[in-house]
Amino acid sequence: MPHRVLYVAFVWNQHQPYYLDVERGEFIMPWVRLHATKDYYQMAAILENYPDIKQTFSLSPSLLEQIESYLQHDAADYYLKVMKRARDLNEAEKKFLLQHYFDIQWDKVICRYQYYRQLLERQGKVSEPEEVEKAMEKFAVQDYLDLQVWFNLVWIDPELRHNNPFLSGLINKGRNFTENEKDELMRQQMAIMEKVVPEHRHLQEKGQIEIITTAYYHPIVPLLVDNHSALRATPGLSLPRRFRFEEDARNQVKMAVNQYRHFFSEEPRGFWPPEQAVSPETISLIADEGFIWTISDEQILTKSMDVEIYRDGYGYVLNPDVLYRPYLVSAGGAEIPIVFRDHHLSDRIGFVYQHMSGRHAAEDLIHRLYKIREHLGKKPDNFLVTIALDGENAWEWYAEDKTDFLHNLYRGISADPYLKAVTVSEFLQENPPKRRITHLATGSWVDHSLTRWIGTENKNILWNYLLEARETVQKYEEKEIEADKEKIDKALKNIYKAEGSDFAWWVDSMPYYLTAPFEALFRKHLIMAYRDLGLEVPGYLYDPVVKPGPGEKEWKEYPLSGPVCIVPGWKKDG
Repeated sequence: MPHRVLYVAFVWNQHQPYYLDVERGEFIMPWVRLHATKDYYQMAAILENYPDIKQTFSLSPSLLEQIESYLQHDAADYYLKVMKRARDLNEAEKKFLLQHYFDIQWDKVICRYQYYRQLLERQGKVSEPEEVEKAMEKFAVQDYLDLQVWFNLVWIDPELRHNNPFLSGLINKGRNFTENEKDELMRQQMAIMEKVVPEHRHLQEKGQIEIITTAYYHPIVPLLVDNHSALRATPGLSLPRRFRFEEDARNQVKMAVNQYRHFFSEEPRGFWPPEQAVSPETISLIADEGFIWTISDEQILTKSMDVEIYRDGYGYVLNPDVLYRPYLVSAGGAEIPIVFRDHHLSDRIGFVYQHMSGRHAAEDLIHRLYKIREHLGKKPDNFLVTIALDGENAWEWYAEDKTDFLHNLYRGISADPYLKAVTVSEFLQENPPKRRITHLATGSWVDHSLTRWIGTENKNILWNYLLEARETVQKYEEKEIEADKEKIDKALKNIYKAEGSDFAWWVDSMPYYLTAPFEALFRKHLIMAYRDLGLEVPGYLYDPVVKPGPGEKEWKEYPLSGPVCIVPGWKKDG
């Protein structure tokens, strides 16, 4: 075998939906704050140990805006409202703690810690409010204090805890925490969050990582340009009224570029299409805003080139010359390099390696990279294996979170003369595309289609509500001779929030009690758009779109408890 290096690009997508309830002025979910301390900082900081490992991070603008809100504007989420002194908790707050302060993977996380496991067992391992009420009499004031500490403690990366004497001391103590210890824990939580952006900026400035961006509130860009483009991958799909606002897609990209300049004082090079959803129309839009490369899934490559990616029974690609190279995609008079992720390898990190030890998982991935190199044989070009996935969702399902797997993986690649981890821009600079795509398929990483976000009854209702609100803003702007630009800008910002992909993802894709609060937030964004213009809000926006199924109780928002956010055993399949 020739002594040729195989290049590997890890692209981690760090994203959270925009959780702000504008009526309350609070975030309905805590995942920005908690993933910042467990994942967003450490995923970058771990690279300080491995200077030869280069990587690419997509930091979504909605995530960065919310981090900034926590740090500079004292933003709060529902979960922070119950962090008062334990002896001052009222009944509703105690109920919230028992219902939500076990919201992390039970077997892989909670059960690792004796006393936290005992609290879960005493609670009864239940999630419904009525069931939680039965457990309240089993908990004393100290139990609630211990629960407050444990929940926030395990949402800090385990390596950070191990290397911090105070945090490791809490782990060893196990119970009977004090209010002062709780206060210090929360101070350190915020201190970790403060380092997320500076650490990424530092690593980019020294050339070890590349930071890319995505459309601001994470919309499905092809659907904003024309939501009937979903028919290209799925002919006959039942669709809502036609939504065509290319200017919204363009503005969401422009906003992302402006924010990137604010945080990183330079121009972004790469663009992560939300959910890797692309279409020919998106290419000129991305290129117009100055991006020099983009990314999608291997399924889009196969549909665009009318080829198959052949794998054997072990998942090894048998025609690697097709997948592991960049392409130049052209459309609408514009062209831009595009790379395609290895769907199989990306999913192994997301879903398979959690069932293996960190060392064995790392060895398996490195072995698979060697098989790719072997199958490439003596082909003369340099090749790039792109592994791209969410950078936060998988790790709590690993026995040691990300720690063992990433350390073993990065050590192994660093020591291997035939494997080299690079940023995408670095590879493209030395290896420009030699092949061209002239007919880019429209679709996403999910079954090379857009049906995850459109085409069911409830999803189509959301699109129709969105279109009605968007057209209302457009008509207001056109008809009002002296239209108040500030009002229009406020209304459009709420429209842009409602365009986020996560709302349609959750509808019909998640259990009712997970969907209901998120769908309510979607309607609130639209309600605020009407109010911003001083217009009457359509009555239908006050009625839930999603309904409880048989035996399920209707979700109702109440002052403290807010939404149920996750349950053990569930995670997004992406």
